[in-house]
Amino acid sequence: MKRPSADVKLTHFFADVPVRLHFRSDLHLLRKAWHMIMGLVIVFIYMAGCSRGTGVIILGSVLGFDLLMETTRLRTPSLNHKLLKFWGPFLRAHEVNRFSTLPHYVSAAMIAIGIFPKPVAILSLLYLACGDPMASLFGILYGHLGRRFSNGKSWIGTAAGVLVCSLTTLIYLKTLGVPENALLWITLVGGLAGGLAELLPLDIDDNFTIPVISGFVLWFAFLYFGI
Repeated sequence: MKRPSADVKLTHFFADVPVRLHFRSDLHLLRKAWHMIMGLVIVFIYMAGCSRGTGVIILGSVLGFDLLMETTRLRTPSLNHKLLKFWGPFLRAHEVNRFSTLPHYVSAAMIAIGIFPKPVAILSLLYLACGDPMASLFGILYGHLGRRFSNGKSWIGTAAGVLVCSLTTLIYLKTLGVPENALLWITLVGGLAGGLAELLPLDIDDNFTIPVISGFVLWFAFLYFGI
């Protein structure tokens, strides 16, 4: 007899949750939009004149508040049930009874702003805000048309992520007036770093690895070209 899939088991287990649950294989456009908007808002505030110290303090406060709320909801089923009425549409099924990916997202943004030079931090956050959701979108829609990596990521989704990160790098570096001899190389390096970071064999959420790993790679590239 055919055994029920993991998605079916989770759906049955969370049958009393007051919202429709989403799985990794779902398109889940609302979550992708929220993912993108959150990153772009952080980038906009940082580019608008927010200092590094202020940015770290703001994100640290958001992270602390989120950890407190998530810990409380997981320890209090009734509160968790109420919060799901609002946050449920943004969550995946496996996050109902465990931490969401928001702490990874915010902590990575805080590290990027706190450690990297401003242009590097901005690009690494743009990779997270734009490259990651677009890679997921194309992977879900068209991933079945191509091969997949050992971790389940599709070649098509990864290629979309590399392309978006490359275009983002090119456009942003042009606004900075980066010399042509460095422009194309850093665009290539940045696109590959942002698009391929999720393929590394690390048991860490993509929301953390993408900006942190791509940020360090970009930083070395900037130093090499003297930017």
